Amino acid sequence: MTSRVAVRIVGLALAIGIVWYITAINAENARLRSAATNAPAASAERAAAGAAAARSLTGEQRQAMLEKLQNNPGRPVWFATVPNNPEAAAYQKQIQSVFEAAGWEIKSNSVVRFPMKPGIFVFAADEEPPGYLASVNDAFEAAGIAITSGRGYREFVRAKKEENKDWLGLELGPEDVYVVAVGRAG
Repeated sequence: MTSRVAVRIVGLALAIGIVWYITAINAENARLRSAATNAPAASAERAAAGAAAARSLTGEQRQAMLEKLQNNPGRPVWFATVPNNPEAAAYQKQIQSVFEAAGWEIKSNSVVRFPMKPGIFVFAADEEPPGYLASVNDAFEAAGIAITSGRGYREFVRAKKEENKDWLGLELGPEDVYVVAVGRAG
């Protein structure tokens, strides 16, 4: 008789173990289904947050820039953009479209081949840039867009390359008067 009791106890323990295991499996399946159902919403929220962080010209900024740039139509502009950065490329295209609308001549959009700091940079090739370059600086200022600017950039690059032949920076072509370089968002 004791062996029958022992078998029943073992059977009961086994049945309880099976029920517990099935319950745990069902709970895990429910958790995974819930996570999969919520994943598209969470992904959409992350995308929306990233899109909100992306730079974009407002209508007011575009108009403010346009008003300043229209004072000098037909002037040249050179761009440089960080590669493999869709946000920087899209922002550069927005800025370029304002220059085009104002009648400026887009000379180039070269690729920045070094790790560039975040922001927008306007570098004049010579120490005494042409007067119309002030329109570029004024356009960004009118739009409330902070830029870093400098003069004598061609000489700066020459000196850096003399110090270190492997130094990488924005290289202006012989005809380039200045460059508007668009880096990643900061």
